[in-house]
This record gives sequence, structure tokens and C-alpha cells, in this order.
Amino acid sequence: MPSHLEESAEAAELAVFARKKLLLGAAASARLPGRFESLGIGGLRASLATAGQYGFLNTIEGVTEHSAGALPDVIKWFPDPCRITIVAMSSSQNLIDWLRGEGYEPAPVRPIAFMRLNADCNKSRMWAEPWQIREVVTQEEMALFLDLLDEGYAASSAVAALIRTEHALPAIRGFIASRNGQPCAAAAMSMHPTGAVLGGASTLPAARGTGAQTALLAYRLSLATELGASLATATAAPGSPSISNLTKLGFTIVERTAWQLSTG
Repeated sequence: MPSHLEESAEAAELAVFARKKLLLGAAASARLPGRFESLGIGGLRASLATAGQYGFLNTIEGVTEHSAGALPDVIKWFPDPCRITIVAMSSSQNLIDWLRGEGYEPAPVRPIAFMRLNADCNKSRMWAEPWQIREVVTQEEMALFLDLLDEGYAASSAVAALIRTEHALPAIRGFIASRNGQPCAAAAMSMHPTGAVLGGASTLPAARGTGAQTALLAYRLSLATELGASLATATAAPGSPSISNLTKLGFTIVERTAWQLSTG
């Protein structure tokens, strides 16, 4: 029987995958280069992007000892098996041995963070001061929100187009953090059946380290609680400031193991 922690982790992964499906659908509708699709088979959740500049989206998640048997069928769906990252919430020795036997080698971990929400999360807005947080409502605010994401991420033109396409979706709620009337940071949130995804966070270089993202996290946690979400989740790069912020606010961090086919 799954533990409470395992159930929360699975709910978090399901919410993140639901958000990914929104992203992939938006990219396809916007006719960004390549093909964008998602697939769920045998407990596995796959995301596909065929254009080279979006190769980081090619993942198969939900890999366990039980679901690994479906991997060969899912992998056939990808044009290039060597460009897929296999992600497992926890790797037993049996799963590790099986993956190595199939030619996989470890890749950088893929952290996922989650928190069960309760009434105490509504108190988190008091942590936002001296920041002023507002939700994006008008077209002018949307333009500012997307520009803040652009400036903060400083991504390549291809990735910037992907970010803007995703965060312009009506299902993605955007938020702007200002201090002394000056917009400094942006962040997003989407609601899904298994939880709220706190995806998309960007701070202008001059405002980094000032607490803008902590304020935005606190604000979104409070709002997600008000909206009835029982769980909040986010992903971030290992060792990043985002992971540090999530940890400080009480999120559980799981460093999911990742694997790629050896090209040697």
C-alpha cells in the first residue's frame, strides 16, 4: 500500500504532467518548430518535442519496477531514443540494474517539490511585505508579465517563444511582484485535479536575492489554498535558488533519478 509520501509525490507528478500537456498543446497550436505530443501508457507519462532546440522536453516519467515493462513501447514513439530522459521517483536496486542492463546511464537528477496545503497556508501572504503582488488581469499587465519572464530567463529566442506561448494561456495565472512601484519579478500558477503547479518564475537580474520569489511563492500558496487545492508542487534545477526558496517554505524535495541511453 503506498505511503502518504508516495501518494503526495504521485499527485505532484500528475499535476506537473497536466501542466506539461498544456505547454505541449500550446506549442503545437502556435506552430512552433517540430512536433509536440504527450502520451500516457502503463503508468508512464511521456512528453515529446522533435525539434532540437526543445530536446529538453523529451522525457518519460513515472518509471518504476512495475511500469518499466512498458518503456520499450513508449520509446518507439520517439524519433531518437538517445534524446529521451527517463525519470524515476525512486530507484530500487532492481530498477537500477535493469536500466543499466538496457544501456542507460545516470543523468542529472530532476527534483520535484511538493507541499500539502492547509489553513495555515492562508497566513503566508503576510510574508510578502514589502513586496506588492498583483495578479495579471489586463492586456497591459499580460504584456509586462511576459516581458519580465523574458528578461529574467534571458533564454534563447526559441525557448523564449516557448515560454511566452505557454504563459499566455488562459489556464495559466500570472503574478507580478513590485517594490516601490517597480515591477521586478514574475511567476505563474495553474490549477489541476491533483494539485496546483507553481510553474514559471523569473526575476530581473538587479532584483535577484531580494526575496521577490519567496514573496511570490507565499502569495501563490495562499491563493491555491483559498481555491481549494490540497497540494502545491513545482520543479526546479538541482541546487538552484528556486530549490532553496521551496525548502525554506517547507516543501518536500524529492531528487528524482534520471537516466539516458549511453552513446558510448
